[in-house]
Amino acid sequence: MSWKKSRDPLFRGDSVGGVSVPDPGANSSIVAHILYLDGAGRATPYHSTTESEAIADHFAGRTGRVYRTLAGKAEAHGVDHISRVDLLRLLRGKGSGKAKWRSALEVMTARRYVEQWEEHLLDFAGIEPASVAAVVRETYEP
Repeated sequence: MSWKKSRDPLFRGDSVGGVSVPDPGANSSIVAHILYLDGAGRATPYHSTTESEAIADHFAGRTGRVYRTLAGKAEAHGVDHISRVDLLRLLRGKGSGKAKWRSALEVMTARRYVEQWEEHLLDFAGIEPASVAAVVRETYEP
């Protein structure tokens, strides 16, 4: 069955202490986010989510937790949802839009990760920085 925005949840593996807070003013490159350029813990306006609870559990690790949301719930709080289908469309050639990148090989690698991890992005760039933590708390549930 294919994922449906109107009914199917998205999952995120994160810390047991709560979902990390994105930085709406950080580099908005989708490729840089997906490839973890600048390393784990880097500033990013995105949250990676997945259609699969098992994949989220993999990213949570032994000491983390899986959180759940719905794309519509995130959008109701002003967070943009970039679906897996949209990501795959953006990640072609040297990319387009926020996925435009200097290396077609790196774009292709990011595309492969999106396919492998059934990735969707939640984009917090439009959220007022002072409100981001509250929006994250309202968007996800354990």
